[in-house]
Amino acid sequence: MDYSLNFVLFYLMLQLILITCSFFYYNNYIKNVFLKNGKLTLFAGFSQLAVFIIHGFLLYLPYYLYTEWPKIEVGAISYIIGIVVLLISISIMVLGIVTLGPIMRMMGVNSSDLTVKGIYKFSRNPQIVGYGLLLLGFGVLWPSWYIFAGLISYVFIGHRMILTEELHLESLFADKYISYCNKTPRYFRYPPPEK
Repeated sequence: MDYSLNFVLFYLMLQLILITCSFFYYNNYIKNVFLKNGKLTLFAGFSQLAVFIIHGFLLYLPYYLYTEWPKIEVGAISYIIGIVVLLISISIMVLGIVTLGPIMRMMGVNSSDLTVKGIYKFSRNPQIVGYGLLLLGFGVLWPSWYIFAGLISYVFIGHRMILTEELHLESLFADKYISYCNKTPRYFRYPPPEK
């Protein structure tokens, strides 16, 4: 489907607004909640989820304009790569969620201990990496300018969230967290470094 220049500019403006709002949201509100409470409130934890739901909706807004989901029209190699990337991304996200534990812990509401085992040996932020790969997989299967724009906005939003979380974890776990950061990359490394 062809989109008008007005729609493209409007869509890109929405992505920029989301990036800008997310920057101030994480840099001010979430950081202040962490510093004040030593953890996130229930509202703050779930509001972070809302940011990613808004991003997901915005990312696929052009798809919603179709009457049906567009067909995959890439070659066999791109199709295989896209499916493999999607499967890897889902595996990474599931492993991250299972390793981290209960929903309140995932939302930052319960920060009782630092998770350094399982997939967290390879990445300090496996869910962020996994979701980024999910977007990349969709981009391979359904290549488009708006998937690319959404992937770029996700990088900015996810990175800002991580930087805010890192301040909190460093203040909470001090040397233990710094030691973990020295051994484990922010995003991903395989194989993990020797102990």
